[in-house]
Amino acid sequence: MYALRGQGCGLGLLADCDDSATWTTQAGFGLDEGIYMILTTPAGDTIANAVTTIAAAGLDSYGAKLMFGDWLWWSDQVNNTVRLVSPQGFAAGRLANLSPEQSSLNKQIYGIIGSQRTGTPGSGQNTTYASADLSALMGAGLDLICNPVPGGSYWGVRGGNNTSSNAAIDGDNYTRLTNYIAETLAAGMGQYVGQVINNNLFQQIRSTQLSFLNNMYGQGLLGSTDGSLPFSVICDTSNNPPSRTGLGYVQSDAQVQYQAINERFIVNV
Repeated sequence: MYALRGQGCGLGLLADCDDSATWTTQAGFGLDEGIYMILTTPAGDTIANAVTTIAAAGLDSYGAKLMFGDWLWWSDQVNNTVRLVSPQGFAAGRLANLSPEQSSLNKQIYGIIGSQRTGTPGSGQNTTYASADLSALMGAGLDLICNPVPGGSYWGVRGGNNTSSNAAIDGDNYTRLTNYIAETLAAGMGQYVGQVINNNLFQQIRSTQLSFLNNMYGQGLLGSTDGSLPFSVICDTSNNPPSRTGLGYVQSDAQVQYQAINERFIVNV
């Protein structure tokens, strides 16, 4: 895992590592490095055991996504065989093909021909998840890949959530957008280290950050429901008094409003 340190990865997973003793360490590493770590419970896991295990492990972090151990049947056409593989790769692959403000919820995943719970085509097994099953898993901070999903009869990620118990930050989009903004600002602000502290420096810092956030806004990565500008940047004497700049410190405060994900759609008739 530590070979990923400083590599600029947005997503990371330890393939098939289902040891719950490593989950909090992986989540902590993800927070430190700005990597969204994708975890999994063991193959053939039960809902009750998964819920108990995540609670016992103390995993409660937006830095990690924990997939329920309903492992997936995948047709390996190169080796002409059907393999049972962890849901980690499918979840990470789907997220990698989405922009950071998006959630994996309800997005179609290709190449899956069955799961341990539903069986392979022709097996005669066809077990779906009840609403209570989904509530138990996602309420505990787990996610899963299943068929059907709200969009129809196809394979997809059902929750789009990380393991945080805080409903305001428990989505894929929060983790990935936060990491993306932090990484980009960290890289872009480095040019100002070593510069003379004056009003011109404050203006340059603010201009660079506003330009970046404006680009995100124009690309649809940021937005608001009322059409107002969803960000602001402060870098002037109000947050940089002489008592601090005299010690060589410069502070810039950026406030960004994220777009929410439609997770619970209510239609009244």
